Amino acid sequence: MELGYALTRHFIATTTIFMDPVFTAIFVGMANRVLAKHQPDLFQIEGRRVVIEVSDLGKSIRIIIRLGRIAPTQVGPVDLRIAGTARDFCRLALRFDDPDTLFFARRLVLEGETSIGLHLKNILDSIDLDWLVPVSCLPAPLGPQIRQTIDRAIRRTHADRRLHNMLDRALQP
Repeated sequence: MELGYALTRHFIATTTIFMDPVFTAIFVGMANRVLAKHQPDLFQIEGRRVVIEVSDLGKSIRIIIRLGRIAPTQVGPVDLRIAGTARDFCRLALRFDDPDTLFFARRLVLEGETSIGLHLKNILDSIDLDWLVPVSCLPAPLGPQIRQTIDRAIRRTHADRRLHNMLDRALQP
């Protein structure tokens, strides 16, 4: 349980840092890179404003969909509010829990135009994150060789399953 507490404490500290306005640009940049293939889908909710609130930290991030990308925005009316705890957002990001499960368990709150939330959920569900893509982008032969070495090490040690199980235990509600 000590490890779970330490991971949760570090996650909350990290989340607090990244919810700071200075780092909002970094978050938005990374999100836009991940969502680059989904620009046509984002055009369907052009101009919509969303606030994501991490209720247990008292932090929020406000975004607007502009030109098929997300951009930070200031205080003002929002079309959709998504609220939850840092732990539940982490479980959602790691795909330990489905958004519908969190919503029906009342651990994730959507207020406003829920059709925007459904649209965003569908976009996020279609994303297959490969955390090693940045390594693969390194110049050849370095990038592909590092990628193969990491893939082999993960398969041999089952590190992916171990990490998944450790994070799942640490993020239990």
